[in-house]
Amino acid sequence: MDLMKITKVTEKFGISSRSLRYYEQVGLLQSQRPAFEKYRFYDSKNISRLQQILVLRKMQIPIKDILKIYESQDMAILVQSFVKRIEEIDDEINTLSQLKTYVNDFLNAMTAHGITQISALPLLYEMVESELLTIEKRDLSMERLNTLSDKLAKPLNMDIVTLPSMLVVTSVRMGSGLSDMDGFWDWLSSNQIPFGRPGSRTLFEYQHGNDIILMQKLDKPPGDCPFVYREFSGGLFAVSSAFTDEDLGSLQYRMLQCFDDNPNYEVDFQHNGDLREPTLIESVFSPDSKRERVNIFLPVKQRKPDFSDYNDFEQLQSITFEQIEEANPILREYDVDFHKIMPIYYPHYEVLENGEAEFIAWISERKLNTNVAVRLPFRIDIEFLAEKKSEEYLWGTTEGSLWFSHGNCTYTINGENYADKDLKSHAISFQQPVLGNEFSYSHMGDIPHDQYNKLTWIVGKEHFAVILNNEVRFCGVKFPYMDMNLHLQTPQTIIIGTNGQGKKLFRSIKISQLKTKPKANIKQGELIMNVKQSNNILPNLRQIVHPEYGENYWFNGCAAFLMECLGEKDFDYWFFAGLTGENFTQFYSKDYFRGNGIVDYNLSLENNQSYLENIFAKIGYASTNVPIKQLLANRGMYIQTLISYIDKGIPVILSDYGKNPHNRFSWGVLVGYEEYGKTLLYIGGDGQEPDRIAVEDLLPHGYEPENNHSHGWLFIGEKKEDISLKEIFRNCILTLPEVLSFENPSYCFGAKAFRAWASKIESGYYNGIKAEEFDPWGMYTVYICALATNSGGCKDFLEKAFQLNPDLTFIPQIVELYAQTGCYWNNDNGTDLEALGGGFNVTLNALQNKETPGQIAAKLLEFAKCIEDVVTLIESFQENKHG
Repeated sequence: MDLMKITKVTEKFGISSRSLRYYEQVGLLQSQRPAFEKYRFYDSKNISRLQQILVLRKMQIPIKDILKIYESQDMAILVQSFVKRIEEIDDEINTLSQLKTYVNDFLNAMTAHGITQISALPLLYEMVESELLTIEKRDLSMERLNTLSDKLAKPLNMDIVTLPSMLVVTSVRMGSGLSDMDGFWDWLSSNQIPFGRPGSRTLFEYQHGNDIILMQKLDKPPGDCPFVYREFSGGLFAVSSAFTDEDLGSLQYRMLQCFDDNPNYEVDFQHNGDLREPTLIESVFSPDSKRERVNIFLPVKQRKPDFSDYNDFEQLQSITFEQIEEANPILREYDVDFHKIMPIYYPHYEVLENGEAEFIAWISERKLNTNVAVRLPFRIDIEFLAEKKSEEYLWGTTEGSLWFSHGNCTYTINGENYADKDLKSHAISFQQPVLGNEFSYSHMGDIPHDQYNKLTWIVGKEHFAVILNNEVRFCGVKFPYMDMNLHLQTPQTIIIGTNGQGKKLFRSIKISQLKTKPKANIKQGELIMNVKQSNNILPNLRQIVHPEYGENYWFNGCAAFLMECLGEKDFDYWFFAGLTGENFTQFYSKDYFRGNGIVDYNLSLENNQSYLENIFAKIGYASTNVPIKQLLANRGMYIQTLISYIDKGIPVILSDYGKNPHNRFSWGVLVGYEEYGKTLLYIGGDGQEPDRIAVEDLLPHGYEPENNHSHGWLFIGEKKEDISLKEIFRNCILTLPEVLSFENPSYCFGAKAFRAWASKIESGYYNGIKAEEFDPWGMYTVYICALATNSGGCKDFLEKAFQLNPDLTFIPQIVELYAQTGCYWNNDNGTDLEALGGGFNVTLNALQNKETPGQIAAKLLEFAKCIEDVVTLIESFQENKHG
């Protein structure tokens, strides 16, 4: 007899397992569960009947009529069902016809009675109803119109959202218990509590009995408050939208009905029949300026999924611990502090003098609360010793086990051990996350006694594994929970336990949150946008750089903001300032102003757009830097690319020293768009709010970039490689000599920059410049800003590099050398640049007199000597290492 598994049936016929169970409950289908199988199967007879049922349901034959058809096996019943359905269709047509007639009658009546105001509509309704009932005997009652409206109502579109728990104050008076909306509104205003903006999910209203109650979010408990305030529980809510002139009560009823057969969610009723939270109403911005629109929030909760609806997992027999670890990387680790563990049900628990913890559960299930909560997926590592002698008197099925729980699921090793030695299973047993179905594998969980063991459970997104002393005892893949959206699961505290009087000694317990990846709902190339978003802006915008804190290089601020949006917390401004070399490197131009740092200088070379791409490659990211000329030639394509990046929450870095009409020069990030991309939102430097610029102004037709610089827009790509911070910092420090010794015909870096600058001053370059021709920043002060910033700005990067690479013993000397350049700038016993009049206080007169230029040039040569010493220290280290 051919049998078909339930999961295959659902896939083949496009029907949910919930519907199949319903057909079984009412007696239309019958399944069977063979021995040792977890899932239901259907034979050919039931598959054939299912096909018949699906045909009847597509013709909207009710289930009760289908039951009659199969109960009688009389074709006359089937014919009657078809006739009845035809009559129902006729009735729907008649309903539409009646509604059409009523609308036409109202239109004619409005014309006949000269109705010009909407306020007269109820009076008109009474007049028309009276006339029509008298003349034509039509049923034009309000109940009839409600019936017609319900019949023709469109299916609801609802979203499921999470509202956070929050402190709220309500319009209910403390003493009377009645709602005082006017007084509440005045109290909010007088206490300068901002009203919730439409759609902000901070101001709601709801009905309690006959009272309408307002509810406003608070940031902190109010002081002397005459109104009731409480903690709003938040949680899952179904949301639908309507205009306030529609029947909101009817909409709420339809929302409730929608969850009667919903396989994933149900209305969240409490035991007394009340909703978990009342149905909330929130004002939102309306697309129709003449009609107010609201969102309706109905509290719901997830239904627990049925594990029998899912496929079996696969068990792997040959895989190493290292392979499992690599596929399930750790996001964050928590070392459990034994002193902060909370015993539950009074077990014996003691932290010993040697730092280990002793645990005995006695004769019942005693537990230890680790006070560490993680969400799925996670990992737990326990280094423990099980004392053999203390397990001599076995009492139950789990004597000698070691287990932990996460939420409602328990994970056990060395379980199912009866007092009879022949009945000891030494099992690995567990419940599958989310679904909760149980598994047990005998003789896979035996643990060595009287020695320390390393136990690891990996409840991962790729593998579910149990490892003991680096031996993989169990490993499964393709568990159903692995395909679920685990971001919806809340963190749960890890509880550790054992059973019986067997003593356990813990040397260490480590709990780890494993990394997850965002689940893509769209296959590549699959989506065609039919409705485009007209505007979008990135959340959490902030100031890109803070010059008051020494953050003077704008590219590094832009790169840090970009990485922040990608969740990379280690790559901040100071990281990039060190990675690029900008916080280490003096620069000097031999011809014209090229920018404010060495990144600008390198981009001033034609066709050198790959320079930025190489910076991001150092941290493992792919990127594409599109030059201005290419952007100008393909505006439409790159605007759409920018839009897609913003919609994914990723900014695009912009650099340009060209003369566009609105002077968007230097560095910034594009953080949003409006009017389908006709207007772009830009934030740069120390600006705190985004600036708007039309694409036609940023990239106008006929616009020519200046000096063939390799500026443009940088789009970040995927992370191609995980490179450790240790390696990144090490490579940066050891390659500094290449940067600090660079020179080409147009500019130079490091000691050569100081020497070229000193030479130009001594040669009398400034003597031939007129006052109106002198650009203090571009001709002089930009170089002062660089040496001043670098003198102290590189210290944190150097110390971090030394912390990660303690064998780089020369780093403290480099820190001292850069600190010395700080003294040369502004703290050198009256001989520093500022004291000589050659710092930020420089004037053209000072550069043109007889004495000052020589003194300034001599001081710059001292800077050069410090940087040469830096290069020598690094090169000597490398020579000694390789020698």
